[in-house]
Amino acid sequence: MADSKIRVVLVSHGEQSKGMLNTVQMLLGEQTNIAAYSLYPEQTIDDLTKVLREEIEKYGAENIIFLTELKHGSPFNAVVSLTRDYDVYHVTGTNLAMLMTIVLERDFEGATCEGLCEAAINAAADSYVDVRKMLMDSDDDEEDE
Repeated sequence: MADSKIRVVLVSHGEQSKGMLNTVQMLLGEQTNIAAYSLYPEQTIDDLTKVLREEIEKYGAENIIFLTELKHGSPFNAVVSLTRDYDVYHVTGTNLAMLMTIVLERDFEGATCEGLCEAAINAAADSYVDVRKMLMDSDDDEEDE
């Protein structure tokens, strides 16, 4: 499997980022050029920021999309702190639909980090459904037939 040109870096509190990586690989197969970093209680934001800075130094800010789980959380703040020195692509509020969209579309010809960020946000918006209401609406549609 060839390496994708766009690197995905998942960043979260605890094991969420690693769990999302495991899940996407279970659904889509082994992935390359993707990493998951976690912030644990015994670590500082500076510890996490250092590792993320190393990602940027190795792969280039223009080639990485950072995905964090919670706006204004510590992992979010670690990525935002890097914007002082780098022009980074960063989407927060990550869910599996967003991650799968990026992973599936990042190797399309003409794919860009900016375009993938937009596609991920659209995928997330489409993934939120009040299932109870959806089922009620489905029952109403069946009764109309």
